[in-house]
Amino acid sequence: MISIVGEAGVGAIDLAIVGVFLVLMAAIGLVMSKAAGRGMEDYFLGGNKLPWWLLGVSSAASNFDMAGTMIIVAVVFGLGFKGFLVEIRGGVGLTLAFLMVFLGKWLRRSRVMTSAEWMKIRFGTDRQGRAAHLLSAVANLVLSLGMIIYFSKGAGKFLTHFLPFSELACTSVMVGIGLFYTLAAGLYGVVFTDLIQMVLVLFTAVYVVVVAAGMRGDVVLPDGFFDFNLAVPEGLGQSLVARDPQTWGPIFGMFGVVVVMWVVRTTLEGMGGVGGYTDQRFFAARSERDASLLTLESIVLSVFRWAMVAGLVIMGYHLVQTGGTGADIVSQDAEQVLPVVLTQLLPTGVRGLVVTGLVAAAMSTFDSTLNAGASYLVRDIYQTYIRPDADGKALMRVSRWATLGLCVAGVGLAAVVPDINQIWSLITMGIGAGLFVPLFLRWYWPRFNGYGFAAGTGGGLAAALVFDAGLDLPLYVSFPCVIGSSLALALAGSLLTQPTHRDVLVRFWLQINPWGMWGQIASLAHAEGRIQPGEIRRRGREKLGDILALICAIPFQICLLLFGMSLVFQEWAQALVCGTVVACTGVALYFLWYRSLPRSEQDTGEPEHDAQAPGHLPARGQGRNRDQG
Repeated sequence: MISIVGEAGVGAIDLAIVGVFLVLMAAIGLVMSKAAGRGMEDYFLGGNKLPWWLLGVSSAASNFDMAGTMIIVAVVFGLGFKGFLVEIRGGVGLTLAFLMVFLGKWLRRSRVMTSAEWMKIRFGTDRQGRAAHLLSAVANLVLSLGMIIYFSKGAGKFLTHFLPFSELACTSVMVGIGLFYTLAAGLYGVVFTDLIQMVLVLFTAVYVVVVAAGMRGDVVLPDGFFDFNLAVPEGLGQSLVARDPQTWGPIFGMFGVVVVMWVVRTTLEGMGGVGGYTDQRFFAARSERDASLLTLESIVLSVFRWAMVAGLVIMGYHLVQTGGTGADIVSQDAEQVLPVVLTQLLPTGVRGLVVTGLVAAAMSTFDSTLNAGASYLVRDIYQTYIRPDADGKALMRVSRWATLGLCVAGVGLAAVVPDINQIWSLITMGIGAGLFVPLFLRWYWPRFNGYGFAAGTGGGLAAALVFDAGLDLPLYVSFPCVIGSSLALALAGSLLTQPTHRDVLVRFWLQINPWGMWGQIASLAHAEGRIQPGEIRRRGREKLGDILALICAIPFQICLLLFGMSLVFQEWAQALVCGTVVACTGVALYFLWYRSLPRSEQDTGEPEHDAQAPGHLPARGQGRNRDQG
């Protein structure tokens, strides 16, 4: 990585601001530790007592990471609005539109603690259900570990530009504080520290936007900066190729094809689910209504991130065009825009607050991943397969040891990983792609069984490691190979084995009301007298409303983010178009989505749990192994 030259990154005042913030985070962990220590329900889900607005803030903060922001700034600086197309691979967070409309409420209806435990709802508790459950737990652990590596590597590299410490020292301090409050207070510590962190992030975004507005008149953006097309990027975009030809060269050489693959990947993820800390917020929601509203809040708050990105890009061009210190570095390496701009263009004190805001963004991703990852180790592996009779105190001890162990493993592996963008690409388009097919099929195809899920998930992970990490093939080759391998194994595993027990499928359909090919299961439920015709019609109207709402939600989210960026760039014609789309789709969502949200849990139409159904999984805390000690 090219080093930044010029004045020192931060002064004593800036260091003091960062230090006060870290002490405050640790103090919150201590204060909330008592509430989190009552049992696993509180430690991993906040006892389902946290309000939706707090979970929404936490969700937004967790998606606002430091390393990812560096990459987004780099691609928008180098490509203009085409950078938005690049970040459809994961940085845009387009899955939020799907979660807001239907997937979030499906997850809340599941009434489980982890995404792996969900598999027992869908596939039962016999051998195929256990196979799906175990493979899901392993896959989510791999993803959690990858995210911790990504955080550790990106945060350390970023902070060395500002703090007079080594990359290892910067990572150790941030990880140590984040580990402390997550270890002490679980999800309570995560969400309440996320609230403080989001305040800092919003300050950072607003300040950058205001400064950029004052510079915009002196900045000349390159021709074609605002073009949305699939032509091969040129100009400053080639600085990304020069910096990392192995990653960006193949992507830019087949840009249109790769964008299509990113869209396919995002659609599969949105329709099938994400897992990890994202699902945890919905499992922790107090109600189905809360699960939907927290996602809308997360979408709205994400506007500040993209507005800040636009502001940083303007400041980067201002630096280059005025010949300021570090201009040559930015011209050669777009990934340096964020650290150079913050180092050279912000005054002491404000710089400390802004750096602290970005540190906060990074820590919110880390703590969320760590807490959710530990839940898979404890709930889905230790409690299920090692000590099913463990009492509440034993489970709390193991929860904290699992949190510590996952953190140490992630930080240790980060020391041998060379590049944050390669890590992000492997997570989103490699390992993630290998999981999307089985995650998608589980909701929509009743014949898909636990063996198919296990085969598709295991095969997808293996294919990602072979084609993406091992052979290091270009994305337009590795992605179809990974997706194809996972699909083939998922189909074979399902069709060559016995289907899931029909009573498990009936109960799943009654509880969740998913889209897809469930007509035969609905008829079976009606024939058995478990649902009345009027309720079937109501469920059909709900699905139709959700489909229409999704058609509005996707352009709503995309145009909302572009609207914020267009205002900062002062591209008024595009702002007008995007703003009009946001207004029209927003009104449609009010009638199609918001007004249909249930006012209480009794309004969902969810049937009572049938404790005698094969594959029944008791609601949390109702089985013989209660989480309370």
